[in-house]
Amino acid sequence: MTDSEILAENLSRVIELPEGWQDLYRQLMLDISAIDGRARVVDTKEKFGEMRVYLKEYSELAFALIDAANARSRSICQVCAAPAVLSRTKDGFYATVCSSHSNGFLPADFSPLRHVRMVVPKADQ
Repeated sequence: MTDSEILAENLSRVIELPEGWQDLYRQLMLDISAIDGRARVVDTKEKFGEMRVYLKEYSELAFALIDAANARSRSICQVCAAPAVLSRTKDGFYATVCSSHSNGFLPADFSPLRHVRMVVPKADQ
């Protein structure tokens, strides 16, 4: 696949995310493509109120961009893209929502996430 085909494939996965994060994801894909055109997304989703993006091919710069976008997603409403906070229900369901979409949610006291980056060396390393 060419770099432009990989970018198009990566961009097509935007529909897997809540609408409020779709512009953030599109910009992330453009930024990653500019530094590493071979980086391919294998999964993208909402998890614990945060946008998650997983790559097959990787570079440290691509990971840094993803980490920054993940952090930014915790301040953008996943429904409408307005400024928001990471929130949770009494049952422990997390979402990043603005005041207009926070029915049943309260601001979370803490993030349920502890990020650990594990990189498995490629066979030729």
